[in-house]
Amino acid sequence: MKHTRFVASLILAALIAATGARAEIVAEIASRVPRQAHSYAEMMAALQELHLTDRVTCRSLGTTHQGRHVAMAVVCDPDHDPRQLRKLLIIARQHGNEPAGTESSLALLRHLAVSEGKAERSLLRRVALLAIPMANPDGAARSMRRNGAGRDLNRDWVALSQPETRAIEAAFLDWRPDVVIDLHELPAHSHKASYQENFVETIAACPSLPTLLGERCGRTSAMLSVWMKRYGLPLNCYYDTPGDDTRLCHRHFGLVHQVPSYLFESKTGRGRSLRDRAAYHILGMLVIANQLAYHHDDPLRPILRPMDVAAAPPAPEPEQDAQAESGPARTTVALGEPVPDAQDENRTLLTARVEGTDDFAYLTFELDGRVLVMTNRGPYEYSLDTEGCADGSVEIAARAYNSSGRCIASDLRTVTLVQPGAALGE
Repeated sequence: MKHTRFVASLILAALIAATGARAEIVAEIASRVPRQAHSYAEMMAALQELHLTDRVTCRSLGTTHQGRHVAMAVVCDPDHDPRQLRKLLIIARQHGNEPAGTESSLALLRHLAVSEGKAERSLLRRVALLAIPMANPDGAARSMRRNGAGRDLNRDWVALSQPETRAIEAAFLDWRPDVVIDLHELPAHSHKASYQENFVETIAACPSLPTLLGERCGRTSAMLSVWMKRYGLPLNCYYDTPGDDTRLCHRHFGLVHQVPSYLFESKTGRGRSLRDRAAYHILGMLVIANQLAYHHDDPLRPILRPMDVAAAPPAPEPEQDAQAESGPARTTVALGEPVPDAQDENRTLLTARVEGTDDFAYLTFELDGRVLVMTNRGPYEYSLDTEGCADGSVEIAARAYNSSGRCIASDLRTVTLVQPGAALGE
């Protein structure tokens, strides 16, 4: 499937100020992505060109082990002080062999630097985008995952032992962005169940974290699911809680600094060109920028909180048979019997069957009221880490939501989880 073949009638909410947003905005930006990724030298030259425009300022945050600059570009309306606007920090290519983040962020910068569109101009009066297109230039120069010292930067956010992570951390503390995005790519083949498709990972609603943090991440991940589905892009959303490994960038900023933070993983493989993978990142950045610009300070609205199951509206009451025969079609959800995951003896496979109508947008799997995953494309499955669950009865739920975040169907069942190797029963 080509990610840039989009439905022409859609108007991208990510750039709606009031009216006038163009339907093909993502394809337009993605058209700037080259067939081959920029080298470090080419990226620096592109940033120098952008620096000459009145909307973009570029600077070096520091240098790597091998003397290359970690560069950051700031784009906003030139009549506004970027420090007085809401700020979105985009970190790309911590892993040097994952170029889509570099290309998507450069394409977005180039578009916003010159576009005279009403929606773009309105966005740039509200949000300053801080983009680090190549966080690991030493690794990019050799197309290797690790940096010039042989370290995985995305496992260095507790130690902050590397010049690249220290430079980005210093920039974060200086600018105090309102939202952080970390752009990555998935291998074409993996045994991990969660690595089979594009995914986003963000921060869950949790009693030990600020309420607004979970609310903002929940609302935004729901909008990501809706818009990815409308553009024909499969997406799974996973959620982090205190106790998860904060050596990873997005968890460091989300769980330690308690700022809404999103990890984007674009699936590689046959039929997914560099431009296709970058388009997934571009759409995601635009949706999040829109949420930051226009909905960041919206009051808490339970209808838009799919992660807070207790606050979600109850499923519709079943209709009488006579009404069902004559009434409009409804979305239905049916949970399958949990079974051992054939790929991993420590996991249990949860499945659901969805009979969707036009208003169906995404499905969640939940365990005792905690959302495990949000997904917008079948087959609807989730591999539950049984080893991390306590023995005893638990409630498993699958809930369907429409594009406004309202629960329109659900199915629940109580099961008994036992440690790996034993049978799972109701």
